[in-house]
Amino acid sequence: MSRTLPPNPLTDAQTDGAPLPLVAVRDRFSDWLFQKALPFWATTGCDGTPHELALLGAQEHLTLEGEPALPPFKRVRVQARQLFAFSWAALQGWEEGVSRAHGIFRFLLHAHREDGGWARTLTREGAVKDATADLYDIAFVVFALAWYGRLEGSGRAEKLARDTLGWVQQHMATPNGGFLNWLPDDGAPRQQNPHMHLLEAALALYGTTHHEADLALAHTLYELLRTRFLDPVTGTLGEFFTKDWHPVPGEAGQWVEPGHHFEWVWLLGEYQRLTGVETSEPALRLASFATRFGLEPETGRVRDVLTRDGSVLRGGSRLWVQGEALRGILSRDRQDSRGIAVRLAENLLDHYFTGCPVGTWVDQLDAAGAPAVTKIPTSSLYHIITAFDALDLAAKQATKPVLPKL
Repeated sequence: MSRTLPPNPLTDAQTDGAPLPLVAVRDRFSDWLFQKALPFWATTGCDGTPHELALLGAQEHLTLEGEPALPPFKRVRVQARQLFAFSWAALQGWEEGVSRAHGIFRFLLHAHREDGGWARTLTREGAVKDATADLYDIAFVVFALAWYGRLEGSGRAEKLARDTLGWVQQHMATPNGGFLNWLPDDGAPRQQNPHMHLLEAALALYGTTHHEADLALAHTLYELLRTRFLDPVTGTLGEFFTKDWHPVPGEAGQWVEPGHHFEWVWLLGEYQRLTGVETSEPALRLASFATRFGLEPETGRVRDVLTRDGSVLRGGSRLWVQGEALRGILSRDRQDSRGIAVRLAENLLDHYFTGCPVGTWVDQLDAAGAPAVTKIPTSSLYHIITAFDALDLAAKQATKPVLPKL
């Protein structure tokens, strides 16, 4: 059964007979997500027999025609993201998500190593293809388990998530703070990105369990942002670091991504909401840089890669960057007083969710706004859902009646 959304109380939030912009774009986004995207990814986007879809997890990616590409591997991060997607959808009342989440969870368990870590990739049938423990992938496993635990309810998923975080802290921690990118370590530059998603995972786990102990890692990762990742002079978020957490030499040390700035802005808001720790100062610095230099005034799109002085290093605009900008902007300005979030959402609907098979997306536009894609990546659904969730919350708050003062 497809989810039928309840009517929105637009009569309480209209201007001259028209719904508020946040509400109007939320309604368009909701229709696309629940009536087109989720049904597509629950069928074509799941692998297995017609009677047991998700028996073999989620498809890795699709062709531009919207057909399964069937590469000889499945990344664990993709399976984890889709486990989150269907768990979230099921918790919203979209019933098809329940069976898909259960199926992907069972398939994902093939990646759980005997020592408590998780493999990086599986074959299409579920055998381990690459047993490397990848911090980025593991962060998404924990994140997905936290959300699946809210759906499944037995406590098994939460315990597995907590045990996984313990394994990471025991086996992947480094003397200078933070964690290895992967194990075995190949000496590559340290990266902030997997740490960001590890914080997201820790916050999601606490949101499920409400156990204070599950926030311990979140506190550590917040300090890592303040003392290592965030440049105190430029207010920029570094991507690549030496072992002692200095920016690497050359272009990689100057490489900054507005999408990650906005992602951290949202995370800092969530961290403050859950812990009471004041994060406004770093959040403001990150948001200011990303908005000033990353946002294209003419198109309303957000650029992919800049340097620390704001110069454009890569002028295209990935879909995920727009989604993270949407929720980052709304975390700072819930009412969208400047209309930036509405424009970002409209861009997604009008330029990324069109010109492709119904329910799918164009994952990247080049600097001129033309599609620059060779496939439809399954992994983008995670960013789409988190962006919608932030938009939905803002729209609901916009329509919340204001009680008179007594």
